[in-house]
Amino acid sequence: MSPNYSAMNIDEITTETFNSPSELNEFEEYLSLGQAIPTRWAFRGQSGEYGSLKPSFQRIFGQKHPRRTAEDIERDLIKTFREHYEKLNGRSFDMPDPNMIGTNFDLRCLSVMQHYGVPTRLLDWTSNYWTAVYFACASDPTKNAELWFYDREIFSEQLQSTELAPLLSYVYPGQIGLQEPKLLGSRTADMIIEFDPQLTPRMKNQFAHHTFCLDPFTDHAQLLFERSQNSTRFKEDNKHLLQRIVINAACKQRALDFLAKQRQVTAGTIFPDVEGLNKFLHWHLESLLTTMMD
Repeated sequence: MSPNYSAMNIDEITTETFNSPSELNEFEEYLSLGQAIPTRWAFRGQSGEYGSLKPSFQRIFGQKHPRRTAEDIERDLIKTFREHYEKLNGRSFDMPDPNMIGTNFDLRCLSVMQHYGVPTRLLDWTSNYWTAVYFACASDPTKNAELWFYDREIFSEQLQSTELAPLLSYVYPGQIGLQEPKLLGSRTADMIIEFDPQLTPRMKNQFAHHTFCLDPFTDHAQLLFERSQNSTRFKEDNKHLLQRIVINAACKQRALDFLAKQRQVTAGTIFPDVEGLNKFLHWHLESLLTTMMD
């Protein structure tokens, strides 16, 4: 961790605990209307109180294996995914062309892998508050959930970086000529970037983007906290630009009902493909087993 920053205190950035859909609704109004300066928020819902932001790739490995081993396995997964994806007969017209995720597009390839169920070092975010609430509430019905959010302005200096120019927020699929910087395998410490390829129907439906750390075992929360502390808005307002709220377990089912009836956010709107439906049904089965067999 850089010596210029303090360690993140989870209690300090946890601002609320919500027990009802009405409280969630009021908070969404506050975020969208109650700010003197308009803010572009990024949200992430997690079904348990983890107190951290760890990608699925890290959760699989833990700290049992060296970083180099994880990177070797990651490279093999990327290579294998590309080989099979290129030969895939059932690829629909709105899925990216293999050239879009080929050599020189490792991060885009990881993005597509992530949204088709392959564990990666990427962390998913959404610009839609209710989509994040759905992910927080759609599984683990007996556990409190958490909703993380950060001000996307904290990545403003990324917009000025020549090295990261191809990865600016909204890297559109049509920009085939822009090669990605060689970030996988880099040993630069404490670096986190935001990128927004929007390559798959699921990403578009979920208003999704990613954060990416050079170290596959890094907790994204700490680096987001450090970046938020260094932002101009934090220095001016002394307000945390990375925050976390807790959603009470007892609120989860009512929140899902509210989302379906009042916000038209359901599994069908978030997962527009068969792979997504499969994931949702796994979550639904877990919920049914918990609520009907306990």
